[in-house]
Amino acid sequence: MKLTWYGTATVGLDDGETKLLFDPFVRMNRRLETTPVEGFAGFDAVLVTHGHLDHIYSIPDLLRVDPDVPVFCTETPKRTLVSRGAPEDRLRLIRPGDTLTFGAFTVRVWQFRHIVFDPIYILTVVPKCAVMLPQLFRQAYLNHKMPENGEIVAFEITHGEKRIFLTGSFRDTPEINYPKDVDLLVLANGGSVFVPEKTKGFLRKYTPKAILVDHFDDAFPPVTRNVSVKRLRRTVKKNHPEIRFIVPEIGKEIEI
Repeated sequence: MKLTWYGTATVGLDDGETKLLFDPFVRMNRRLETTPVEGFAGFDAVLVTHGHLDHIYSIPDLLRVDPDVPVFCTETPKRTLVSRGAPEDRLRLIRPGDTLTFGAFTVRVWQFRHIVFDPIYILTVVPKCAVMLPQLFRQAYLNHKMPENGEIVAFEITHGEKRIFLTGSFRDTPEINYPKDVDLLVLANGGSVFVPEKTKGFLRKYTPKAILVDHFDDAFPPVTRNVSVKRLRRTVKKNHPEIRFIVPEIGKEIEI
């Protein structure tokens, strides 16, 4: 099984027979290499963790390029996608607790929560917001039109003996017992400089064998910026030296 990171929270899985795509998004930063929407065609299913701009904005365009692919999402992103012209018959409603099967892949849906944007992170993007007002107003409008309404899910993906736990934003629910000892945790590292601190308890409790970090790129300035993975890497190395830490390169396949 191979994993490919396409930027932001967009991840593809491919076992040679079945291909799954998570949170497809064409990055809006022209300075970054990005995957065009045509590059997201040919997958067997699209799965969505939540309804924010950087997780669903590209889906209506993808459905025009690839009109047969089904999209699995919760109620709020489904309503948003329909309002933006996505064919309703291509959208499949999911809820926490659901289990889906795609070829040799089994995907279980878990309740999760969105990261809280911290004041330090917000202050670091204020200068860009001040000089990129047209982009700021557009993104404020789009974010208003693309809420998540607390509907955040994570996916436990099982393929043979391999298990992956994929998050689109990182804030767990303490009373829920998430999968332990997974082969790979796909950890969203965006929106807060305190992700390293927030992950300590989760890693101690659930002990993944490896971490792949994503969602750290400056995907749609001015409200985003590059989030350094160095502190997170140091935190993991110090507290869990047994955990492999992976920083993906866009478009490069990784064997799982």
